[in-house]
Amino acid sequence: MQRLNAGKVLRAGNTEVRNVKGDVSVDFYARAKDELVRAMPERQCCKAAELCGLVKTDGVVRITEGRVSLSIPESSAAVARKVLALLKDVTRPEVQVAVAKSRGIPRGNAYIVRLPDHEDAINLLETLGLTQLRTGGGADPGILDAYCCKRAFIRGAFLGAGYMSQPGKGYHLEIYVESEQFAEFLAELIVQFGVRAGIVERRGRYVVYVKDGDGVVELLRVMEAPNALLELENDRVLRSIRNDVNRLVNAENANVAKTVEASCRQVQDIELIDEYLGLERLPASLRQVARARLDYPEANLTQLGQMLTPQITKSGVNHRMRRLASLAASLRRKGGPPDAV
Repeated sequence: MQRLNAGKVLRAGNTEVRNVKGDVSVDFYARAKDELVRAMPERQCCKAAELCGLVKTDGVVRITEGRVSLSIPESSAAVARKVLALLKDVTRPEVQVAVAKSRGIPRGNAYIVRLPDHEDAINLLETLGLTQLRTGGGADPGILDAYCCKRAFIRGAFLGAGYMSQPGKGYHLEIYVESEQFAEFLAELIVQFGVRAGIVERRGRYVVYVKDGDGVVELLRVMEAPNALLELENDRVLRSIRNDVNRLVNAENANVAKTVEASCRQVQDIELIDEYLGLERLPASLRQVARARLDYPEANLTQLGQMLTPQITKSGVNHRMRRLASLAASLRRKGGPPDAV
């Protein structure tokens, strides 16, 4: 952990992540984020943990002439309001809120929550276990001592620098962070909830991501977004049903295609036998199934068997068809009728 030094600007998180948010469908992501904003912790320790997650991923600490100030930039007014509420409950500092035009994507206002007073900033950083900012690394273990605090910290990190893809375009959740060490810390924290998390470097930053449906659903449960969880689960069920229906339709189409192809070959064989030999010269069992096939070329073997008198099984019809095919093959080889059927 590195101590704050005068004359340096130390970033506790990612201040440009919103430039990559919102460039694809944002409806589901916006609803999920709004639900997470409304999930206000009840316990004081959880409020501090969630605020710590927000500051770690989206806070900027500045030191000017030995005095410390803290800024938390946000593109979401709702998240900015939650930051203010958490600050009020955790340390009650004097705050300033500035509104500026966002330079990135999406376009709109950017909200900057500032703690200009040195003592207020130091007090908050001490409360959050961030007085000594790690250049890479996680949160103070005392902040994440309880299970509920870990959930709140992950929620704060997601609100500060997270993104989620639209259902129907795959299942993907990610959180941008500044350092590889913090990415490893956050990924290990997520893994503690039974969710597999990966890390990838992208444009000079590190992305902690969860990309399987079960993992994203579980992480939504961990962060306390039940409505988004149900919406995602509903999408997964519908997609599974759609895939099952498609497989059944494809299988049925394949079976129909095989039936049509086999029927065409059988009709050709029977017509060849009729031309060279005549169906009346066939044994009664073969003559009956041959005429049924000519009369009902679209029927499958089971249906043909039910049309005969007496009825026979699919296996019986298939056996007779093989005998007709063998006879037709013999006629083709010899170029005419054999001496005997």
